[in-house]
Amino acid sequence: MQGGSGYARNIKFQNIMMHNVTNPIIVDQNYCDRKEECPEQKSAVQMQNVVYRNIKGTSNSEVAINFDCSKTFPCQAILLENIDLNRQGNEGDMKASCSNVRLTTRGKVTPRCK
Repeated sequence: MQGGSGYARNIKFQNIMMHNVTNPIIVDQNYCDRKEECPEQKSAVQMQNVVYRNIKGTSNSEVAINFDCSKTFPCQAILLENIDLNRQGNEGDMKASCSNVRLTTRGKVTPRCK
């Protein structure tokens, strides 16, 4: 079920080494647990002031960074700093998917949101 209420704020994820991980960095406020499409929700957990710092390693999924945030309550003040995620076995390019997120990057960030 989509939606929710409350907040997640002032959180740090730092100094993490990933090895062959599926979805290394993901926020999915539009998650749907049904086979049919879920209606767009007017509520979501507010995500604010979250830092992802010094995260390196490999991913077995094509999308290594995925912010699928709510249109009503976009993710705010997200910092990506020194992120270096590569495809396991260097099998193709890595991607970042970023919707309804206000983020800042510092240092090397791979892959980058467009």
